[in-house]
Amino acid sequence: MGVQHPSVNRWSAPYVQPLPLLTLPFSIIAALVIGLAIAGEPVLAAAGVIGVTLFLFSAMSPERMSYVILITSVISIQYLVEIELMGMDMQSLYKIGILLISLPAVIRYGVYRRLSVPILAFMAMVPLTYLFADMHPLLTMSAPLKAFIGLASPFVILMIRWPRDVAELHIRLLCFLPLVSVAFGVMFEVTGVQPLFTSEFTGVLRLQGANIPAHLAFLAFIGFVVCLIEVKRSPHRMTFSYIMMAVNFLILLLTGTRGPLIAALAIILVFLFDLAKQFLKGKTALFLPLVGFIVILVVSVFLQLDNIKKRSFERETESVIDLSGRSEAWAFFIDGVKDSPWFGRGLGSVLVGNDGSLYKGFVVPHNEYIRFYFDGGIVGVTLVFASLLFVFVTLYKRLASGIKLFYIAFILGFLIYSISDNTLSTVQFILPFCAYLNAIGNMSHGNYSAKKGI
Repeated sequence: MGVQHPSVNRWSAPYVQPLPLLTLPFSIIAALVIGLAIAGEPVLAAAGVIGVTLFLFSAMSPERMSYVILITSVISIQYLVEIELMGMDMQSLYKIGILLISLPAVIRYGVYRRLSVPILAFMAMVPLTYLFADMHPLLTMSAPLKAFIGLASPFVILMIRWPRDVAELHIRLLCFLPLVSVAFGVMFEVTGVQPLFTSEFTGVLRLQGANIPAHLAFLAFIGFVVCLIEVKRSPHRMTFSYIMMAVNFLILLLTGTRGPLIAALAIILVFLFDLAKQFLKGKTALFLPLVGFIVILVVSVFLQLDNIKKRSFERETESVIDLSGRSEAWAFFIDGVKDSPWFGRGLGSVLVGNDGSLYKGFVVPHNEYIRFYFDGGIVGVTLVFASLLFVFVTLYKRLASGIKLFYIAFILGFLIYSISDNTLSTVQFILPFCAYLNAIGNMSHGNYSAKKGI
């Protein structure tokens, strides 16, 4: 895995490893297992057939299946299909599916070893759970392993040495994902599956597409930021990036979600600063985009101001701003780990931590720092975020100087967003996030990785 021909750039030209020797024995063994399971476990057998089929398609064309993985994130399938198999819900099965159909690409193209550090951090939390954590009484012995697979599987996308043309298409797809979700949402509305908009208790009407509003906001945030960075990185596609930037920002506003607006503030300021700087240098053609972008921002926010006020200030809470129950959830989960601050309650324990004291929607605390503090204590949360910072710095060194400030603002936005939502544990954020980080690393010039052994 990851073996490279000595003459190739370790980032931009991955060595292709053939797969026939893998697929044949895998297919034979899988067929035998499924055949034996049909009589006793028909649901499990059906799942096996689907899994094997996807794996074989992925073995034949890993690139096309990578596009399928990204596109499937436009539907929050766990809210549409309620199924449990071997103690796993639909989202857990979906994450295992991501891992399964990514393996052929890992074998064919290899991986960037340094970008695997977050997976190693999650892996380290498993033995720490069994050895040192004050395991939650409802945490089963298999739960930490399931949690590890669920958390680690999207990061496999981050590691793969995709060819440059595949990475480029990944970037284009990320710009379209929010719009595709809305399109599916229209179809769901027409067929009666779920409404395109949802109305919450405050009276605010929120766009959800084929997701829930928070998940569509994840996709729209990534799509908006990607378009914004691409204006700088790929000026030859500036018109496309501006159009999709406006579309994604409108979708983001219509979700009625406040966290991503705050998280996007840093990169918006960097973008405006860069446009103004170029305009002052005599690039007068940028005057219209500069003014247009500011007008769109101001008008869009003004039109959504009433909804923002309703969600933030009209309900009486203990905090000055209505955080939709987050402050109570944060206090609950922090208090729940007070007797085991160093190693927490065990990886995956946050999923069983709500004893009914909180609203049932708070299966997790909507704060990734608190989430991993609850699961892994000080040691666990330090491992996770130190590993992420290592990846961010590694990629920063690869980037062209012109987009480095944009990249820093993007990462800052992620760290801010993680204070109020489940950025690392929800596919609709972490999958496109990892795909874009991987893509800009793949698309960067130079030979840094060959020198450093990434």
